[in-house]
Amino acid sequence: MMQTTPLAGRLVLIVEDELLIALDLQTALRSAGAKVVSAGYVEAGLYMSDHPALSAAVVDLRLGKGDGATVCQRLQRLGIPFVVHTAYSAEDVRRHCPTAPIIKKPARPELIIAALMSVLN
Repeated sequence: MMQTTPLAGRLVLIVEDELLIALDLQTALRSAGAKVVSAGYVEAGLYMSDHPALSAAVVDLRLGKGDGATVCQRLQRLGIPFVVHTAYSAEDVRRHCPTAPIIKKPARPELIIAALMSVLN
């Protein structure tokens, strides 16, 4: 019997400027079967959000001197589901991303995978 992983075949964008967190997310998402692309700053996140095969994203709101809310807004316009993974308060996130699930940092990888699954289904 072949076992499938929760994110099998999905391309997930990670927009995170903290290298260790980005690497942990990559590892967890790949273990869940996802293909992963990463961006460490706003411009790269905006560029990669246009990838035609993109299924979902995990976005941090604070990206160095940049604002991840810009990436969230673009993903919303494109109809690509995403999860906000941030240390910001829910109130701050809701101003920019009113409907996205919020995963408070630090979070266990399985919480992020579950949140992604909820926006993909």
